[in-house]
This record gives sequence, structure tokens and C-alpha cells, in this order.
Amino acid sequence: MKVRNATLTLSLLTRHSCHAALLLGCLTNPCTAQPPASPPGTPTADAPSYKVGDTWTFIWGRTDSTPGVPLVVTVVAVTETQTTMSSSWNGGRQKENHYDSQGNLTRDGNGTTYEPSNGTLSFPMTVGKNWDFHHVRRFTIGTIDVSGHGEIVAFERIQVPAGSFDAYKIVSHGVNARQLDRLYDAPFTETYWYAPSVKKVIKSDYVLYLDHQALLSRTSELSAYSLAP
Repeated sequence: MKVRNATLTLSLLTRHSCHAALLLGCLTNPCTAQPPASPPGTPTADAPSYKVGDTWTFIWGRTDSTPGVPLVVTVVAVTETQTTMSSSWNGGRQKENHYDSQGNLTRDGNGTTYEPSNGTLSFPMTVGKNWDFHHVRRFTIGTIDVSGHGEIVAFERIQVPAGSFDAYKIVSHGVNARQLDRLYDAPFTETYWYAPSVKKVIKSDYVLYLDHQALLSRTSELSAYSLAP
């Protein structure tokens, strides 16, 4: 039974983690976020204000030997509480994704929900801010309990294929666990950069572990974008 449970957990994690955290637009929990006093000269960024037509293209999994897979994300609707974006992998079928008012994912194009949200970002942003995050990820075949800690460690210039941008560097550490019995925990680490001028995470490096071995790694970089006037 343990082997079967472990296999199910690995299937859930590997099948969905790439798409789930891709839209990383967006791990916030305002109740537990702890904003420190900002060092002199450190900028502060508020939550993004999306507009219909905002579009970003990301390249996923590019290495020295592979070109990576393009993902195009476009804002199609905005309300006070939710932003809806369409996404298309490599020119394929459009899928609908939902984000909360802070740009954090609540439902992805595969129908997976993140309750209350995936919480990647916490606003207002400033260097030194840190927060605990927690959400339940519900798939059609099970649930995963995700918890961890994020910290904004720097505001720096970073180069990606789309150009050079000033961005907040965020480092998070957490655990994906099969809900209820929590017999199989899969820790992860993620480093990502949010650029206020682009309103998105422009680069991310994610590694998922099981039994102290790297089980899955994922990278993404912004290759192009267009913001509505």
C-alpha cells in the first residue's frame, strides 16, 4: 500500500507542478506576511494592475542543448477580485486561468484549484519582507497540501531574453505533502524574480525533492511581452 500511495503522490506532483507553478504570476498570506522597515533607497512595489490585452511569452525548460517550450499568457478579463488569463503551450489549445487581486493563481487551465491561492507573491513588496504560505491544491485524482516560507532577498537588475529589468529576488522553501496522512513529503526550493515594470515573474528556478534526491527541476524565462495602454 505504501508503494502504491508513493506512486500516486509522485504522479500528482510530476504531472501538475510544472503547469501549476508556471503561471507563477503569480504564496501570499497577508495575515502572516512580515514586512520589515525598508533600507534607505529600497523601492516598494504595490500589487499589479492588469489590463485586458497584457501579454507575456515565457520559455520553459530551455538548456544549452534544448530550445525550451514557449508559453503565451494573455489577460482576457479583469474584475475587482479576479483576473482571468488565457494560456497556450507551443501554439496549442487556449486554457483559462484565474488569479486573485494580487496576481496569485487560484485555478489553472487543467482545472486544478489552489485554495486560497498559490501565493507566489506578497504585496506590497520590499527587500527583507518574508511570509509563511499555505494552500491546498485540488486535482481530479487527489489533493496536495503545500506549505512553506518566502523571503524577498534583493532588488537587482536581471537579464532575460526579453531584456534587462529591475526585479525583486524571492527565495522560497516548502513542502508538498499528500493530504491527511502526510506519509510522503516532497520538499521544494524556488528562486524567482518579479519585475514591477512587467507585472510578472520574469525568471524562476524550481527544484522538487523526494528522499533527498532531486525529482523534478523547472526553469522559465520571459522572452517577450506587451502591456496594454
